[in-house]
Amino acid sequence: MEIRTLARGEREALLELLDGWPLPDGWRGRDFFRRYLERDPTFSDENVWVAAEGGRLLSCLQIFPRPLRVAGAEVPAGGIGSVFTRDDARRRGLAERLMERACDAMRERGLPITILFGLQPLYRRQGYEFWPAHAALLLRAPGPASEAPGEAAPGEAPGLAAAPFDAGRDLAAVRALHADYSSLLSGTVARDDQLWAHSLANAGNPDEEFLVARAGGELVAYARAAVLSTVLNLMEFACAPGFEAALAGLVVRIASERADDPFAARAGKPSSGLRRFLVSAPLQRFAPDLALALSAAGFELRELPLRNCMLRCLDAAGLAARVGVRPAPGEAPNAYLARLLPGDELAFWAADRF
Repeated sequence: MEIRTLARGEREALLELLDGWPLPDGWRGRDFFRRYLERDPTFSDENVWVAAEGGRLLSCLQIFPRPLRVAGAEVPAGGIGSVFTRDDARRRGLAERLMERACDAMRERGLPITILFGLQPLYRRQGYEFWPAHAALLLRAPGPASEAPGEAAPGEAPGLAAAPFDAGRDLAAVRALHADYSSLLSGTVARDDQLWAHSLANAGNPDEEFLVARAGGELVAYARAAVLSTVLNLMEFACAPGFEAALAGLVVRIASERADDPFAARAGKPSSGLRRFLVSAPLQRFAPDLALALSAAGFELRELPLRNCMLRCLDAAGLAARVGVRPAPGEAPNAYLARLLPGDELAFWAADRF
């Protein structure tokens, strides 16, 4: 048995392994994960750990390097995803060994913290702890369908100049808005050129609804949405200070049912059912003005516990060097990380998922 990183020429074998994963939303495993190999400019073979035997790949996981905003600093972190073992190779401790090697590699590569989304006992055994993060459920009373992209949706702020995102026209302004807005939120990814390319290529499932709003010709708000596991998710949003009503108007558009709705067709639901509610980051906690604007636009907001977020501090000294805050005497590494990044302040965007 070999425990190692992916070798040159093994990418198709990796996709063949991952094709055994029964995924939601109608995806075949090889098609879903091919996006991360071919459309993610941050992908590297050395970030994929595999268990191989007799010329076959039996188990795998991937490290996704991501700089997270923690205590006002950008901290290199390792996301863990694509964890899968063939049915006939399970109960041999392969995933456990891969996790051990991956955590050692992240520590050696200067990634002092690691994050994943899942609650398997395997992760707890590897030192990950549940992070009590939250999400929001946005419910809106049903209304008439909104047909045309330029047509105002019911309850929308008057005078909103909204349009679908166009990368050539809008990306620079969206990036600036994202940097200003997300820099104030703990747990968000600090995107460079490569991470923006990854997010635009892979945030959709396979497509996303990406809307922008302008006031006086200036881009002042944007919102991104996609269907995940048949549920409409508000993947990410931002607005300039004082333009929460414009952002709320974009959410109104996203939540408005329509006669021809490809998202509803993919989810196997009527548009009225799919657009009835959205899952979002916890607005009441870090975007109270937006929460008020959405309430005024006819939404009911409920807070939900996010039950699948786990983190681990791999290197407390390395983390302290990044944030400029030392652990307290005798403080456990994960307790130190929880003090710097409390669960109720975590705002990881779904558009950065892995």
